[in-house]
Amino acid sequence: MDKKQNPPESNRPTAAIQEMGLVLRPGGSKKLAEIRRKAQTGQTSPPPVEPAHTDHDIPKDLKPDVAAELKKARGLIDARIAEIMSRFPAGKQNKLFGFRYGSADAIKHMAMNDAFKRLGMPDNQVRMRLIAGLDYYGNEAGIGED
Repeated sequence: MDKKQNPPESNRPTAAIQEMGLVLRPGGSKKLAEIRRKAQTGQTSPPPVEPAHTDHDIPKDLKPDVAAELKKARGLIDARIAEIMSRFPAGKQNKLFGFRYGSADAIKHMAMNDAFKRLGMPDNQVRMRLIAGLDYYGNEAGIGED
């Protein structure tokens, strides 16, 4: 019995295993790079920071007390918008915010009293009677925009 028996041939196709490279090159996906960075550092990404507004954004023809209240109101609105957006998933913040409140740009073009109401903010944080008819940028807003 010197002969070795060969196994019977089957009709199955044979599979060859080949090593494959990455599907995406390492810099090909920003989302995957962010996930990789989070996993390596063990940290979450900070919320996006909007640029601070300066005094040159406020019209110069406003009285100083009105300009000060407008600046204070702008800070409150920016903080409230950022707070609300931070509750939503990172990729869908603007869309989900827009569904509930309207776009941030539309809110900034509303009269201050309407913007405070839309965002659910108390209007006693500023002297609303000084800035009620102004929009975020210090221009006259249309009355009753909502």
